[in-house]
Amino acid sequence: MNRTSPMMKQYQAIKEQHPDKLLMFQVGDFYELFFEDARVAAREMDIALTSRDAGSEDPIPLAGVPIHSAEAYLNRLLGKGYKIVLCEQVEDAGQARGLVKREITRILTPGTITDPEMLEESRNNYLVTVVDRGSDYYGLAAVDISTGDFQVTEQKGEGAWENIADELYRLQPSELLCGSPETEQLCRKQLALKQGGLIEQLTYIPEQQDAKKLIQGQWDDHTWENLDLEQYPLAASAGAATLAYLQLLQQLPVGDKHFRRLNLYFTNRNMIIDNVTSRNLELTRSLREGGKKGSLLDLIDRCVTAMGRRLLRRRLELPLIKKKTIEKRLDAVEELLHKPLQRKELRNLLADVFDLERFCSRLSYQRINARDLAALKKTLAQIEMLEYKCREFDAPLLKEITGSIPDFKDLHSLIDTALVEDPPLSLKDGGLFKSGYNEEVDRLKNLSEESNTLLLDFEKKERERSRIKSLRIGYNRNFGYYIEVTKTNLSLVPPEYHRKQTLVNAERFTTEELQRMEEQITGAREKQAALEYTLFEELRSTVGTYTEQLLSASHNLARLDCTQGLAEVAERHGYCRPVFSSGKNMIVKQARHPVVEQTGFERFVPNDIHMDRSQYLLVITGPNMAGKSTYIRSAALLSIMAQMGSFVPGSEAKLPVLDRVFARVGASDDLSRGQSTFMVEMQETASILKEATPDSLIILDEIGRGTSTYDGMSIARSVLEYISSDIKAKTLFSTHYHELTNLEGDLPGVKNYTIAVKEKGRQVIFLRQLIPGKADKSYGINVARLAGVPLEVLIRAEKILYELENAASTAGGHQLSLLPMVSEPVSDYSRELDVVEQLKEVDVNRITPLEALEKIYELQKQLLEYEREDAGKEPD
Repeated sequence: MNRTSPMMKQYQAIKEQHPDKLLMFQVGDFYELFFEDARVAAREMDIALTSRDAGSEDPIPLAGVPIHSAEAYLNRLLGKGYKIVLCEQVEDAGQARGLVKREITRILTPGTITDPEMLEESRNNYLVTVVDRGSDYYGLAAVDISTGDFQVTEQKGEGAWENIADELYRLQPSELLCGSPETEQLCRKQLALKQGGLIEQLTYIPEQQDAKKLIQGQWDDHTWENLDLEQYPLAASAGAATLAYLQLLQQLPVGDKHFRRLNLYFTNRNMIIDNVTSRNLELTRSLREGGKKGSLLDLIDRCVTAMGRRLLRRRLELPLIKKKTIEKRLDAVEELLHKPLQRKELRNLLADVFDLERFCSRLSYQRINARDLAALKKTLAQIEMLEYKCREFDAPLLKEITGSIPDFKDLHSLIDTALVEDPPLSLKDGGLFKSGYNEEVDRLKNLSEESNTLLLDFEKKERERSRIKSLRIGYNRNFGYYIEVTKTNLSLVPPEYHRKQTLVNAERFTTEELQRMEEQITGAREKQAALEYTLFEELRSTVGTYTEQLLSASHNLARLDCTQGLAEVAERHGYCRPVFSSGKNMIVKQARHPVVEQTGFERFVPNDIHMDRSQYLLVITGPNMAGKSTYIRSAALLSIMAQMGSFVPGSEAKLPVLDRVFARVGASDDLSRGQSTFMVEMQETASILKEATPDSLIILDEIGRGTSTYDGMSIARSVLEYISSDIKAKTLFSTHYHELTNLEGDLPGVKNYTIAVKEKGRQVIFLRQLIPGKADKSYGINVARLAGVPLEVLIRAEKILYELENAASTAGGHQLSLLPMVSEPVSDYSRELDVVEQLKEVDVNRITPLEALEKIYELQKQLLEYEREDAGKEPD
């Protein structure tokens, strides 16, 4: 083959239609890529780069993967942001006359995948479009074609981009389309993606009238008016641009039932959790692992269906702000918590329910096979039993779910009557339908079976007639039916046998009678396979008429699964039901951090949370590692869990309904944007001060530590004063600036708390208990000792600390150090250093094991005596 061969001309003609995509071209049992596509594929998939016409002067670069194992390679390419065109042989190569006919069967992009094997079942796979009109007006559309979820929103005015950025963090799009170069750059910075990643610029953005036509064409004439999209032109534009893109990729489903409705949403209709807060609280992804493991979502996910897991994630990311709806969810969780046997039955039934949402997507795209329908039949049987079991419950939400599950008896009966119990994977080889479903299929099937009997009779007759005992009848796809005779028996072959194929040890023949039988058998089988394929398409089309009911069932099963999963978590970890008050009080008894209590290496110590009108700004001091950050995060996580409809870790919880939760914790920088730790800290603080309301909860951890002591404390105090006087939001403020504790009594709402510690000599024991009052030390050097800082460094640090604080005291200034004030210089550790020197002098190669043990015992005894003396005790 060369560059001008018919096959290469066919390849090049298809490649010209899709120059921006990798073309995977079926050649026999392989997908092959040529030219630059081959080089890219070899590099990204870590496969060999070979060539066509290797002996020629200008060979064609070639890379290929077997079709049966292509899925893993496709996933790798899609994960790296590539678009792929699958061009497959659409006729049998053995029957083709000349060049095999090939057609584009799939166009895959990261945001348009529907195959469940390529998707993470517990999260949505979003294609997101962002269009803009200036720097303060944006429209966003998010579509998951694997589930049919299609939603649009727009943001306008100050903070518009920040709100869009928060949505991008929440949605985590697999593919992102941008309306302008400026927006593309903003999106790349937000998602930290390099050039050419999963982001590209739109080639077409519909005008208002074109957008209206596209949206009405996909749904109905009422959608535009019902959603009042004239008032939200950029939301409509983003949605229409997404539809146009899917149309270009041939990814719009057949009919209009898959995207069951267009959802116009606004973020302020739920509790707002910005991307900084979500990241700092590790709601869906842990900071250490970067994935779900170690996050709050990982802890509370006890769902057993894929639909339930996806819904749970959305509920965690978008907690409710309507008390009535929250209580409705909590009522359902409480009933299932108190009925463990019924809950276990629900879990067992739900565990056998497959992913109906994504099944409906593939059904809309006509990408399901007979095994998918067999799995659907089993799920429908489970749904019927689930509906029956749910009748036992009294909670309004559970009754609502029960009443919303459609009756699928007719559909179950249809599939059960039609398909065999274990249908083959291929749709084109027959064997799909049960006997009695179609008379013509039965006739052709019987004819094929009778033909097999005829072949056996023919083989027996020919053996007897020719007296060749080893004669046998065989078949292969290239030569059809044949009579095989070993070479030792060729002298006995009758003259009417016609030679068909020569092998090393045998010859193959045919006869006119065998040819007639072959035509009869092959014709019957081909007709049967073709008829069954047609019947399956009809069956698939009939099942497609149930799409709306199946999606409704999917939604309600997801709600049921979420509810039982949260009840399971509540029972397993001993959570309590939160009570929502009409007032502003937040009172939690024995509150615990849900993740830390399960993953910590020591017994978790619970603490109370108490905030009301008189104390809504808690200033928390105490040493590092004592548990300040864990405590303040607990308050935020409890509020989020409660408003998503979950029980919470505590013995009693009385909470207000919050509109937003802010969490500015830890130190971080953004070197890629040229921003220091302090700049990031100040930007996040500024955002909180602009957006917070009296109904918000603010978590601030050590504000101001990224700059000098004076500057940092000044900023921290000013922030506290602003929250106290202007915002009046419930706030937990942890700090090492002990001077800020003087604000209690001077500023409204400020109350001091500290984490209790116990000193034992130079050791510090963290009691993890929150108590009223303030810390008089930060124990920085003690913590350094625990971390293993060299002894010489600790000695020098204590001397420097003493000198600095003495100088500050002499100058009449206030203590501004982050380190503890000491009344006198500490001992010089000369005794301990003497022990170290003794240890250095030991020659381990010249002493016996017993002598070594004795030496260790002696040195340890000296150190323990010094420790007792420092603790004010006499040695034993």
